[in-house]
Amino acid sequence: MNQNLSRKNRKQLHGAAIVESLLAMFVIFLVLFGLLQVFYFVVGQYFIDYAAIRGARSRAVGFREYLIQREVRVNALPASGDIVAPTLDENSLVDRMIKERSYINSYIGGYRWLEYEYWEGKSADPDRKVDTRLTHTAAVSMDMTDLYTKFSDYAFPDTYLKHLFFGPGIDLEGKATLSDFASNYLENSSGGN
Repeated sequence: MNQNLSRKNRKQLHGAAIVESLLAMFVIFLVLFGLLQVFYFVVGQYFIDYAAIRGARSRAVGFREYLIQREVRVNALPASGDIVAPTLDENSLVDRMIKERSYINSYIGGYRWLEYEYWEGKSADPDRKVDTRLTHTAAVSMDMTDLYTKFSDYAFPDTYLKHLFFGPGIDLEGKATLSDFASNYLENSSGGN
């Protein structure tokens, strides 16, 4: 009788260990995926800050507005989602990367137009809704240039989780302030020095 009781206790303990393991794995995966989402936003914040610095530098040396916008966009590229236009039809990941790299270089040089998901809130996939937009504003006061960059309603890899935890979304903002050196490099448009 004692042996039957101990076998029953062992089976109950074995079942309890499986349930405890599943609960522990659930908690571990929840924490792991939460950290991955936090990392996603940290990287986005890093690139929006860098885009602000590069845009402020372009503004400080006197670049025109369309060049400042291009500088901000290119430096926020790693946090800008997938390419929307032109479309990449290559099957191989390596071929896609090579083609996208050449498109980016042409865009920087002003020979091609590019569009990424988070720049204007468009997606290459018609079933996927993207509300994220990249904007920048500049302010010049005295001899200083302030440039503000912003990803409004920054896209989350999983839209359901974004609305579950963050509601309408998170705005990532960057700001950079530099001395305005444009007058040192450019001639006065009125003809004077």
